[in-house]
Amino acid sequence: MRQLMALKAEGRIEEARQHGLLQLGLKPQDAELHYEVAGLHDQLGREQDAIPLYCKAIALGLGGDALRGALLGLGSSYRSLGQHEAALTALEQGLARFPQASEFKAFRAMVYYNQSRHKEACEALLGLLAQSTSDPALTPYKGAMALYAEDLDRRW
Repeated sequence: MRQLMALKAEGRIEEARQHGLLQLGLKPQDAELHYEVAGLHDQLGREQDAIPLYCKAIALGLGGDALRGALLGLGSSYRSLGQHEAALTALEQGLARFPQASEFKAFRAMVYYNQSRHKEACEALLGLLAQSTSDPALTPYKGAMALYAEDLDRRW
């Protein structure tokens, strides 16, 4: 794993991917290795190849921040390939496991957009903005944004 990480740090992503694939042949039960190699595939635009690696990493019991990254990578990869239901499943699993992880909410909003669920996408992003912004021009309106995030069509 050390050599894979060194190659990755040097920006030698394809070499790191090739090395990782060789290592997977030697360590087929290494969840972290599956996760790292999946991420390398993603970086190279090979989402189709990343998906089974993310799934295997998760199935092998990946935990902590790596699990968080794998679920997000899996959802993102599915989304980029147009597999929106699978993307939502992965992202919802991520939110269930990491409820405060806003990255899952942002990527879920992108899937909603891809599914032409524009209102839900906008509400989700508005809620995320209300929750996370520190922009002094927006902070006075956090409450209003949070309220509208519940139902953008609401009228008073």
